[in-house]
Amino acid sequence: MITFFRKLLIRSGKVIPFLFAAIVAFGYGENLYAIATDMIIIDANGEMFYDCPISAYVANIVYIDWFDVLLLYVLAVALEFCWRNMLAVHYLLLNLGVRAALEHVSMSDGTIISIASFMALAGLFCVYGGIKVLTNK
Repeated sequence: MITFFRKLLIRSGKVIPFLFAAIVAFGYGENLYAIATDMIIIDANGEMFYDCPISAYVANIVYIDWFDVLLLYVLAVALEFCWRNMLAVHYLLLNLGVRAALEHVSMSDGTIISIASFMALAGLFCVYGGIKVLTNK
């Protein structure tokens, strides 16, 4: 029984950072699409947001917070995962910083597009690395 849970911890620790990176990269891609097609929602307070229905639905299910990234760091260091796994965890940490900056600082569309493009491409690179890691035996 202990061996089963040890293997489960290792396998889930290998998969979760790449899965979270894929979710985050998809969210940035959807933001880019919303900016390109000018899909905007105005809430009750008069604030404007980009309409990202799939990301909003996924965000209701999975919300990546500082505690989650800290837990993934501890797991990655304790189980001595490869550099690609650590890169995915670093990407998630960078995502939290970018998210905090985008929530508290007003930016032009060009700046948001460049940040979202970089984050989407970095996320795709992490997902590609995850596919390579998980398919190699």
